[in-house]
Amino acid sequence: MIEIAGKDFSPRRAEIWPNVRKTRLTVHDRSDGHVEVTEGGTGPARFVWERSRYEWPQPGLVTSTVIDSNTLLPGSTFELRASPRADGSTVEMILDRSFRSRGWGRIGYALNRMAGERLFASMLRSTLKGVERRLAENAPPSD
Repeated sequence: MIEIAGKDFSPRRAEIWPNVRKTRLTVHDRSDGHVEVTEGGTGPARFVWERSRYEWPQPGLVTSTVIDSNTLLPGSTFELRASPRADGSTVEMILDRSFRSRGWGRIGYALNRMAGERLFASMLRSTLKGVERRLAENAPPSD
């Protein structure tokens, strides 16, 4: 799950994450343990972008730290945690976002206060459905 949702920065990322626009995805630096990427939003957030460093310090964990953004302050974070359980996985998305005091930051702050929890929960559900589709596409044929 983490391999697909958290570490894939190919154009397929936009198929998994509903808030990432394929045409606004730029990989700047990549190694086995990190990637630095600029991502642009979709829909109402199409004018929003952030450059972040994603790292995967241990299995089941991807962290992202904002380097620059027109909406978020540098140092804002995002974590995606997945742990196995008997009938699948438990997935958590943990956000610590600080918004810029002007422009898109003010709009992002207001939207986050009004509907952030619902929007992020919906985005995570959609992302997990995308992961399930990807896994089903790559599953070996059954006899």
